[in-house]
Amino acid sequence: MRKSIMAGMFPPNTPLVDQFHLAAGAGFAGIEICLAREGFFSVDGDPADVDAVARLAHDTGLTISGMLAGPLGHVPPTSNEESARIEARRIARRAIEVAASLGVDTLLVVPGRVEVDVPYGVAWERAIAFVRDLVPDAERHDVHLAIENVWNRMIYTPVEMRHFIETVGHPRVGAYFDAGNHAAFGWPHHWPPVLGSLIRRVHVKGFNTNAGATWPGFVRLLDGNIDWPAVMASLRAIGYDGWVTLEVGVGAPDQTHDELVRRLREYSADMDALLAM
Repeated sequence: MRKSIMAGMFPPNTPLVDQFHLAAGAGFAGIEICLAREGFFSVDGDPADVDAVARLAHDTGLTISGMLAGPLGHVPPTSNEESARIEARRIARRAIEVAASLGVDTLLVVPGRVEVDVPYGVAWERAIAFVRDLVPDAERHDVHLAIENVWNRMIYTPVEMRHFIETVGHPRVGAYFDAGNHAAFGWPHHWPPVLGSLIRRVHVKGFNTNAGATWPGFVRLLDGNIDWPAVMASLRAIGYDGWVTLEVGVGAPDQTHDELVRRLREYSADMDALLAM
């Protein structure tokens, strides 16, 4: 397995060019990126930005280990507003194009969310339709779509995830297994045996279940009480040997550059320890 870091975990306003260099300097082999809402490397940004990011990867020696399907949190594909659902498709299609141009073969997709006025059944059907609509683009650009388990009030168990993917029913669609996101509701090492070869990518983060299902439960990778040896054993048992991406914030905006570098090196060492389990 190879270690990567998610670009969104750097302090706010850290330029992408700095994130690449910092990640490479800390010993990460890959970085996972996302199209921004605006500005550099954004959904409607200058096409030259894509070439600039490709050069960044070349110059730093980093592999772009994956991409997120754009800022879908602001325009959920399951919204009651048809205009939002249309915009979500446009954003995701653009992300597929960019991923292909950067040689990225897997796109993280959050297909929507359940809300008080969007019941689970409605959200499920809209999410299925959203992903199915993206399949032709994924086929054309040779990109896989990986559905992530997140706090969106749907797909909270591995059986639900498998059923969702099987309902979409296309080999281009798999799972993005986040080993920390649902530690509050079960045991992460139960997921790989159920999903098996459907897992395309893995996110890792620490979680302290004593905090319950609250944001303060998310902690540094090896803190908290996730049984990481069991998680790693479950991944190896299904033959997973792909990217493992750290999704843990690496510091406050007011920290010094030296403090950020030190923290990144510590987190890189955490990843080494994890992958050695």
